Amino acid sequence: MKRFGIGLLLLIWLASSPGSSLAASLAGPVDFSLHDIQGKTHRLADYRGQWVVVNFWASWCAPCVEEIPELIAFQAKYPQIRLLGVNFEQKTPLELRPFLKRFTFNYPLLMVGELPLTPFEPLKGLPTTAIIDPKGELVSRHTGPISAAMLEGFFAQEGLIKP
Repeated sequence: MKRFGIGLLLLIWLASSPGSSLAASLAGPVDFSLHDIQGKTHRLADYRGQWVVVNFWASWCAPCVEEIPELIAFQAKYPQIRLLGVNFEQKTPLELRPFLKRFTFNYPLLMVGELPLTPFEPLKGLPTTAIIDPKGELVSRHTGPISAAMLEGFFAQEGLIKP
């Protein structure tokens, strides 16, 4: 019995490792439904068939603020890859308005809801960026600042873009 217990623990650990192909194949498509800063509902499932970058950020997070121009530049250069920003703080769009005026966002800014976004949460820190493949499966996650070059590197490896 113990022999199977260790194997089962290893399988569970592998399946829960972010970005592992086993985790993606066991978990299947991920989804969430969140409102953007204008109140429009966005479902992750609406983007099936496309690669999606989901970036969790907060206005008080210095590394998050520093990466926003990188994300804007990436989205402008690669519009075929959808970028979604998820504001991970309990503020209203009205409270965020002064901060948002600092940038010209070219991707939807979603507001975190009351329910945890499984399997994205719990986050280990901000910013956190997740990549969802066209089947809707979580294939990669990065905690910490990300640059346009880092995203380009990932998608170049996938053969989707030429950096």
